[in-house]
This record gives sequence, structure tokens and C-alpha cells, in this order.
Amino acid sequence: MALHLALAVAALAASIVLFFSAVGRALAVIGLVASGLEVAMALGAIQLHLAGVPLGLVLGLALALPGLVAWLRATSKAAVSAAAILALAGILQVVVAVRGRF
Repeated sequence: MALHLALAVAALAASIVLFFSAVGRALAVIGLVASGLEVAMALGAIQLHLAGVPLGLVLGLALALPGLVAWLRATSKAAVSAAAILALAGILQVVVAVRGRF
């Protein structure tokens, strides 16, 4: 299993846990859609391209920002852990996307 696929699956599992916790469903849905797209792209099921903006940066921000906000709002152990995993996966993806641009 490639590292990209492992991070995408971890983000998908974390966003599912956040969706079923009482932290905030809107944040979890954003993370769920972004991580679902990541898993589908990592498995080669779909190919997406954006003109002018790296897709890794967009999807990374769609994972990192809801993850950070959910982490700040979470009170249960499961929600805090899931939000931290979601935010970490997104931040790593943003760092990789930004470093490739400089």
C-alpha cells in the first residue's frame, strides 16, 4: 500500500468517525467528500484535474481546515483523535503540494 493511499484511507476513516460524532456534520461532510475523492484517485477509479491550481492543494485544504476546526470543537476522545488524523493528513498534503510549487 502506497503512503498516499494509506493517508487517504486514514482521512476517510477519520471523517466517517467525525460524521457520526456530534462535533459538526457540515465539517465532516466536507472532509468525507474530500477524502472520498482522495481514495478514489489513489485507487485509480477517477482522474480529476483543475486548471491553474494543484488539486492536491485544494483537497489538502479541504481536509486540513475542517479537521482543525473540528479538533478545536471536539470534546470526546474519538472525535479529537479523528479530527487530528484528518487535519494531519490534510496538512501533509498541503505541504507536499506547496513544496512542489516552489
